[in-house]
Formats: sequence, structure tokens, C-alpha cells
Amino acid sequence: MDKQEPFSEIRYYFEGEMQPYRKLFENICPPPMKMSRGMPVCRQGETKNWMYYLCRGQLKVYACNYEGNERLVAILGEDSLAGLDCLMPGLPSLMTIECLTDCWLMPIQNTVLEALIRENPDFAAAVALYYCKVLRQLCFDAASQSISSVSVRLLSFLKANWGDQKEYRIHLSQQQLAAAIGCSRASIARICRFLKDEGAIATEGVGFRILDFNRLEQLCQKYGKLL
Repeated sequence: MDKQEPFSEIRYYFEGEMQPYRKLFENICPPPMKMSRGMPVCRQGETKNWMYYLCRGQLKVYACNYEGNERLVAILGEDSLAGLDCLMPGLPSLMTIECLTDCWLMPIQNTVLEALIRENPDFAAAVALYYCKVLRQLCFDAASQSISSVSVRLLSFLKANWGDQKEYRIHLSQQQLAAAIGCSRASIARICRFLKDEGAIATEGVGFRILDFNRLEQLCQKYGKLL
């Protein structure tokens, strides 16, 4: 039996998870409302009882620490359910959700979603699976954050999200990568310069392309304490 990597099926991006139930949401929700790029959909510590079905666009999910620095947790794409931690009534969200692009969203109260879960076993199973995927991603992220080496944390993040793809194009800025793995932008810039000089990556506008994943892994493991 093949042994799967512990991060198998873990993704930083979530998209299409609720697509089979899009019509269901369209029947019970108001028409999609447009929210412009940069607008907050959900505010950490403030938003309660409201969740959103993302019809089009991209959202970023993040928290802020006591120093005011962003900690990027996930990016949501089309047919995702946003505001998962608002399902419990009366409790404020622990995350801020912001529009990365212009977005079209359908709002839904948590009581309505709970009623749907109780009425439709197949839908309940789909929502439970969605929560499970998010939980696995958060657990993996928490384990990665315990790694002291920034380069090894970056490697872990890249392997989880792009390790099984044929095209290794990373469409994230250095600031977004820094927020995702919990380090400074200067640290990411230094590591990327090193990896580029060693021929493991090539910069292409915003983000970069991984030229040799095995080489990248060898470099990060070998020089992890120095980067």
C-alpha cells in the first residue's frame, strides 16, 4: 500500500467545495451582492451570525496579532462558504475576511444554515467534510509554525499546495508568502534570492516559478538554519 504524505489533500486554497449545492443557496439566499476589492466581508471580533456563499471572486481569510501584523490563513475561491466560525450563534468571528478581487456573495444567517443541515443529510455530510478539510489545513499550519527554520516552513507550505502539480507557478507576492508562513517579508526576499541564485526558482512578475522541486527541497533542508 502506498503511504500518503501527511499533508495529502491539504490546500491553502479552497474552491468549488459547495458547488453541488449552489442552486440550494440561490433558492434561499438574496441575490448575490457585489463587494469591491479590499472591502471586508467579515471582521475579527465583530461579525456574528452571518456567513456567505462566494459566487465569484477571491477572498482572503486572516487574523491580526497583538502587533497588528496579518496572519494569512486561506484564500477562498468560487463556490466556497465563508465565515465558517460564525456558525455558532452569538460568538464573534476569529477571522477577518476581505475581498482580494471584486466579489459576488450571497449572505446567509447561521440559523438558516443550521436548519439546512438538519433537514438534508447529504448537505450536512458535505458541510462536515468542508469543515474537516479546513480543520486539517489549520492543524497542518499549526504544526508547520512550530518549525523554527523559515525556509523549511516555506518548503512545507509550497509542498502542501503545489507539490503534486506539473506546473509550479506561485502567484503570491513576497508579502503574502510572509503572512502565510508567519515571517517577515525581508526573510522571504532573502530566501527567494538564494533559491534563484541556486537555480531552484525563477522570478516572474508577482511570485515565482519552481524550476526544480527536488533541488528546492534539498537546499531548504541543507541550509535551513542559515536562511
